[in-house]
Amino acid sequence: PPGSIAKGRALARGGAKTIACTTCHGEGLNGLANVPKIAGLHPIYIARQLIHFKEGSRNGSDAPLMKKTVAQLTDDDIINLSAYVGSLPR
Repeated sequence: PPGSIAKGRALARGGAKTIACTTCHGEGLNGLANVPKIAGLHPIYIARQLIHFKEGSRNGSDAPLMKKTVAQLTDDDIINLSAYVGSLPR
């Protein structure tokens, strides 16, 4: 949707709803240590993963960290974050 990349960029920087994505995923969201690179991944993939974390159906060893990160996000927030992450260079 129009404006979603800008809204997603603002969410990705952290604030009241979530922490900055770069805290774990590194600068440019290019990964950090065992945390994966997410920059440039398809928005539908990113949205699906965020929804799985939020619903609790994603249960890997690092899932508890992501569950807290996405707990307050709305569906619109997830769409916006996914659009932003997908817009980044791979």
